[in-house]
Amino acid sequence: MEKLADPSRRRFFRGRVKSKQEIRLPWVINEAVFTSGCTQCQKCITRCETNIIIKDEDGYPKIDFNLGECSFCNKCIEACEQPLFSGAFTEENRINKSEKAWPVTLEISDQCLAKNNIYCQSCRDECETSVIKFNYLNSSIPQPSLDNIDCNQCGACIKSCPQDAIAFTFNSTEN
Repeated sequence: MEKLADPSRRRFFRGRVKSKQEIRLPWVINEAVFTSGCTQCQKCITRCETNIIIKDEDGYPKIDFNLGECSFCNKCIEACEQPLFSGAFTEENRINKSEKAWPVTLEISDQCLAKNNIYCQSCRDECETSVIKFNYLNSSIPQPSLDNIDCNQCGACIKSCPQDAIAFTFNSTEN
């Protein structure tokens, strides 16, 4: 597999100067370090135990939570021979919630069935950390609320949503 010489040039000729932000592998230092250091060897893709790592349009690995959740097995990090990561998932990270895997925040859009007065709690049922809660507010249908501080960012809720109303959005402080 040959690495693209300059993917930004390809985007320019396709009429896409600004590239879309992608969720890369967990604990990547940043996008610039990743795209300059990744050799596109695809070892991380083949080692992923939940098969959620795919290639983006430029050939770099990215996470697709529509395929499943991240188990934080660290196999993608172990398979990579490049110094692209700031850390790895440890028991201490899980307990202290000290370092998030991605610079993102979980959000539920207005497409959510519960927000449209249709009973659904599929995301809550998939959430092992119980960060998605449903409360009765001004309706007979419970409404979703999030606790992003306790979210471990596994992405299990994203695949479970029948409306594609749940997504990670990049934090504005990250480039």
